[in-house]
Amino acid sequence: MNKPNPLLEVRNLSAGYGSTPVLKEVSFSLYPQEILCLAGESGSGKSTLLKAILGTDDGLTLTGGEIVLQGVPLNTLSPKQRRRKCLETMGMVFQNPGSSFNPIRSYRKQFIETLKSRGLYHREDFSRQAEEVFSRLGLADSRKLLSLCPYEMSGGMNQRVALALTLLLKQDILLGDEPTSALDTIIQLQVADELKKLSVHSGVSQIIVTHNLALAAYLGNRIGIMKNGELIEIGTAREVTKHPVCAYTKSLIAAIPSLNGKLPFVKDMRENGLPSVKEASV
Repeated sequence: MNKPNPLLEVRNLSAGYGSTPVLKEVSFSLYPQEILCLAGESGSGKSTLLKAILGTDDGLTLTGGEIVLQGVPLNTLSPKQRRRKCLETMGMVFQNPGSSFNPIRSYRKQFIETLKSRGLYHREDFSRQAEEVFSRLGLADSRKLLSLCPYEMSGGMNQRVALALTLLLKQDILLGDEPTSALDTIIQLQVADELKKLSVHSGVSQIIVTHNLALAAYLGNRIGIMKNGELIEIGTAREVTKHPVCAYTKSLIAAIPSLNGKLPFVKDMRENGLPSVKEASV
């Protein structure tokens, strides 16, 4: 079977702030319905990489390489064209669930404003579409939920609602910047399950950056390991965690408390829960 064309290609990407390099010749591809987890310690360049892809940080300068989105090299577009292309194609979920919304305005108002800004709001279809999306994420009574404000909801619920908005926007790629690290252990697992469902049932490809290697092993189809701005290893979740090549990757795995003598996978996660961020972080 032929491999599908990648949705996103990062080719030898280098970037930095002024004269300070942060990313050094990073290369990888993201395929349809794939979850790629990028793991590494603080300062490894994970979050900067997401900013480079989205083009959301004016202080970040791309010094080499290119980003190709659905076959289109983004460097060939004007800033306005690039912004439109990225907004149409990619969504973002942040570490702090509250960052996605104004805490004192109802979800309904914020959903409608966002959909209108993308030309996707149709009054006669909105309630039906919202109900379908909320139901897919296990959220009951969409009408009541949309009437609430983010400050009234838990962090886990805010993350689910943010995922619902991504589905309504019909974006092909979701970027997650530590989307579960601010949540407690049980809610981490629940949100991780919702992310997996987005990939399997809704076809949303994802790049999730995390410092929790156990989460990456549970969530990702593939894992990339970042260190000092470089992508030093990438492979399937099982390849990277069971047969790591780099000494740095081996040291990260060795630091995770073992569950039944091995790195936790789905069965262990379900029986024991994810190790806490403190226990499994790098």
